[in-house]
Amino acid sequence: MNEINICPHCGLEIEESGKFCYNCGKPLISGLDHVSDTSNFSFELDKIEMDYLYEPLDFSTLLSISEEKEKSFTNLEFEQKIADIDIELNKKQQFGEDVSELLIEKASFYYLNRDLSNASKLFETVLEIFINEGNREKVARIYNDLGLVYEDLGYLDDSLNNYENSLDIFNKIGDNLNYVKVLNNMGNVHIILQNIELAYEYYSKALNICKENKFHNEYRQTTSNLIEIHFKLNNFPQSYKALTENMQFFRDHNDIIGEIIANSKFGKLYFLLGKNYYKLATSYIEISQNLIGTIENEIGEFKKAKLSWENYRFLGLINLVWNQNDIAKKNLELSLNSINVFKLGPKAEEAVILEDMAKFYFLNGDDNNSLLYYQKAQKTYGNIGNEIKQAEIKTKVADILFQIFDANDSAINYLEQSLDLYIANSYLKESAEVYEKLAVIYEKLGSNDSAIFHLENALKIYTNLKDEDRQNLLEKKLKELRF
Repeated sequence: MNEINICPHCGLEIEESGKFCYNCGKPLISGLDHVSDTSNFSFELDKIEMDYLYEPLDFSTLLSISEEKEKSFTNLEFEQKIADIDIELNKKQQFGEDVSELLIEKASFYYLNRDLSNASKLFETVLEIFINEGNREKVARIYNDLGLVYEDLGYLDDSLNNYENSLDIFNKIGDNLNYVKVLNNMGNVHIILQNIELAYEYYSKALNICKENKFHNEYRQTTSNLIEIHFKLNNFPQSYKALTENMQFFRDHNDIIGEIIANSKFGKLYFLLGKNYYKLATSYIEISQNLIGTIENEIGEFKKAKLSWENYRFLGLINLVWNQNDIAKKNLELSLNSINVFKLGPKAEEAVILEDMAKFYFLNGDDNNSLLYYQKAQKTYGNIGNEIKQAEIKTKVADILFQIFDANDSAINYLEQSLDLYIANSYLKESAEVYEKLAVIYEKLGSNDSAIFHLENALKIYTNLKDEDRQNLLEKKLKELRF
């Protein structure tokens, strides 16, 4: 198949060079594999417009605790386990013995029980011990674990700083296996921040190291993370191929967690392909949920919630399209509840579901609740630093305020905030669209000078983007307003 250059945002053909797409005005993602021509692909693409979160594969865990130990204890056993550790700590401290490993174990169980504040304090204490000892390998492990804790707390800058410290040490001591794990963790945070190019760079680097060192498990895990970027780029053939290979790998190795996630991602793939594939999407998601049910007593509520939240979300969105409103609301609420089980602090996942709930209420004519949930989603996106989603939702809020509640001043305020965010991030087409919306409001208010000012700014952008259709429309509109 011939390869063509495609803008990952608008899907239109682009020039090979340049920092921005001339069609949609968004910054181009450099260094990514070109999207393949899908003309020979067997799926008939019937994709509807629907926002979705790019969810990294949940293979990341504390490097200080084994997966077996994580699975051996349920939530009910944590309290007794902490008490047992405290007894051992007191004994060792009385005799002046090293307590670092016990502190790590205690911190790890706090982490698993979602007491992230105590987990972070203990990891910081252990980090200082290992730094003083000069034990670089253990220092690197604790930096990674602190990165995970801060990520779950929503302190993403702190998370990235700790991951970077961990990466630097693992690289210097030549621990390629753990280096790959931390690269994936770095990529996961950049996915949350919507830094797709950086996420791609970290995942790709991890994948190359896996190939060189024949790290088969980590190779599949990293490939699964890259699938999320293929989703973003609408590169469905590559997603399908990678998922098929991963599914076979997980089955061959009796990896139930891997199968659960692969089935969930197949469901997501078919959802993204459009409503003609919703039945198939539902089938894969239900398989994923049924597999979760077979091991729920082994994995505990935290892991169960983390595996389930996106399944509930896509089932809810499908129910919504099928006009099964009661079931849709129930599944979206289950998704939101699951997120609150496994994540504290500002949550990208929560923001997405809040936005889904806003759409649900809007489609059902409940404008007040729609506005409320959009405002909650906007605030949450702001807390995690996702300025583009903030701008997008501020624009939606402005539309509701203007069109439904006739709250012109509030609508203008939201649009101006959205415009500032789009301009700061070089989202040119979106900036032009907001200028147009502002012009409409000002024209309605009888302020033609302000309307002309905003239309002229929009026209400048469309001229730079070479969008002749919008240029012609705005020139005609400006002529009417001036005369």
